[in-house]
Amino acid sequence: MGRHSSRGHTLFWGVAGAVAGIVVASTVATALPRALGQGEAPPPRARAACSTTTALRVTAASSFAPVLHGLAPALARGPDCVTLRVTSLDGRPAARRLGALRTDVWIPDDSAWVAYVGPGVLAAPGQAGSGTVVATSPVYVVTDRASAARITRSGGSWLALSSLLGSGTGLRLVVRSPAGSGDGLVAAGALGEAVWLRSGMDASSMAMVNTVRRTRIVAGRAPALPGRRGEVGLVPEYALLPALAAATDAAVLAGSDRTALMRFTWFPTAAAAGSPARRAALYRVLMALTGADATPLLARAQLRRPDGSPPPDAAGADLPRLAPASFGVIAPHHADHIMSTFYPEERRANLLLVVDVSGSMGDPAPGSRTPLIALVRAGVLSVGALLPGDSRLGLWSFGVELNPPYDYRVDLPSAALSRAHRRNLAAAVGRLNSLDSGTALYDTILDAYRAAQATYRPGMPNQVLFFTDGHDQDDPDATGVRTVAGRLRAAVDPRRPVELAIVVFGAHPDTAALKALIAPVNGYLEPVTSAEQVAGAFVHVAVGGLRTR
Repeated sequence: MGRHSSRGHTLFWGVAGAVAGIVVASTVATALPRALGQGEAPPPRARAACSTTTALRVTAASSFAPVLHGLAPALARGPDCVTLRVTSLDGRPAARRLGALRTDVWIPDDSAWVAYVGPGVLAAPGQAGSGTVVATSPVYVVTDRASAARITRSGGSWLALSSLLGSGTGLRLVVRSPAGSGDGLVAAGALGEAVWLRSGMDASSMAMVNTVRRTRIVAGRAPALPGRRGEVGLVPEYALLPALAAATDAAVLAGSDRTALMRFTWFPTAAAAGSPARRAALYRVLMALTGADATPLLARAQLRRPDGSPPPDAAGADLPRLAPASFGVIAPHHADHIMSTFYPEERRANLLLVVDVSGSMGDPAPGSRTPLIALVRAGVLSVGALLPGDSRLGLWSFGVELNPPYDYRVDLPSAALSRAHRRNLAAAVGRLNSLDSGTALYDTILDAYRAAQATYRPGMPNQVLFFTDGHDQDDPDATGVRTVAGRLRAAVDPRRPVELAIVVFGAHPDTAALKALIAPVNGYLEPVTSAEQVAGAFVHVAVGGLRTR
C-alpha cells in the first residue's frame, strides 16, 4: 500500500491506504452556460452595491460547509448578490430528506449519495452544472507499524487489505458509519470494490461479510482512528491531516491498486434550476466554488481541488503517494451491498429458496471433494443466519415426481424468521439429501413463482432463488420452454412483483433455454463453477438481494 510515512501518532495506531484517480470537472467557464440550458453569459464583475439579492438554501456535508461560510461575504457583494443559508447534513439522511428541506442546491461528500434521493427532486445531469465535482478527498489507511508491514508484504493494495481483514489474521477494521458519511461509504466501498473488480459480486459479498465481523464502527463525526495494535482505520485526508499533527508511532499507507476518493459534488434541485433568478444565483455560487476565491478556503478545510492537487499541509505530513487510478463512483447496487452488510435490518426480504435434490447433487462440487448438496445445506443455513427476524423464509426441494403429482416438496413453509422458525429451518436443511431422481426444473420455476405471489408481503423484496446443477431432460412430462415462458408472462402482476434468480452449478446445457424462460419476469441466471462461488452466491442473496443484478 505504498511507503510508510515518517510521521507517527499517539492518538491512534494507523495505516493509511489510498487509491487515487480523480474525476475532473469540465472547464466551468465554458461548460456552465451550456449546462444551464439558457446560454446566459457570466454575470458582470461584482460592484459594491446590490441591485438584486437572491437567498439560496444550501444543504452541504459538514466537512464542506466551512468552504461555503468562507465564500459567503464575497457572494453577498453586488450587483447580483447571493446570500447563503447553509444547513449541514451528512450521508443518507441528507439524501432522503432533500425533498422536505426545500433546498436549492445539495453538496454531499460523495456523488454516490444521489442514489438515495427521491425521483424528481434533483435537476437533470448537466442542468445548472448538476454533477460537477467541486472538491475531493482521498481515503487513507492508518495502523501501527507492524500491521502496516504485514499489509505491505501482502501486496499493499486494497484487495490485499480486504483479504487480510477477512481471513482471521488478527487485524480489525475501524470505519465511520457508511450510512452516515462519505468517509464510511467510500472507505468501506473501496474494500468491496477491490474484490468485485477482481472476482465478481458474490466474492465481494462474502469478503464484506467476513470483514464486518471484524469491524468497529465509529459513530458521530469523529474520524475512524485506530485505538490499539492490529486495528486498521480508514480516514479521509481532510480528517487525517489535523490528527497527524498530534500523533506519534503510526504508519500511513496508500493503496498500490487504486485510490478511494470522496467526491464533493454540486447537485441543484429541479425547482431551483427551473427558476431563472435562482439559476443565475446558482451559476454565481458554482463559479465561486470552482474559481480562485475558493482555493484558500478548500486548503483551510484540507480538501483537494477536483484535479487532485493536495492541500498545503499534505506535503508537511509526508503522506504516501496516491495511485494514479481511482475507484469509480459507487454504483447504486454496490452501495446497497455496503448498507445491507453493515446494517442487518436492511436485509429484510420475503425469500423462497428452491433446491435441486436430483442424484447428481450428490457429486462433488467442481474443484472440491464436498458434495454439492452439502454446500447447499451450508449455504441455506448461512442465509437464515444473515437475514433479520422480520424477514420471511421458505424452503422447497425439487426432483421428478418428488411429491406426486408435484415435482416439488415444501420442506419449510414461508414464515417469519422467529426462533422457532430458525429451528425448523435447521431441521429441514438437515433432511436435504440427493435422491435417485431427475431434475424437474421448468414446471417448478412456474410453481415457485406463483407461490411467491400467493405469499407476497408489501414493504420488502419478494424473491425466489433456485439452486440447480441439472436440466429438464430428465422429466418426460416437462412443459416446454415457450409454454412456461408464456405462463410466467401471464402471471406477472405489477401489484405483486416477484424477483427470480437461478444459480446453476457447473456446465449447464440449458443456459440459453433458461434465459429465454425467465426473460418475461426479468429473471437472472448466474453460473457458478467452484465451491467458493457456491458459498458466495448464498451470501450475496442475503446481503445483496436479487434486485438489481
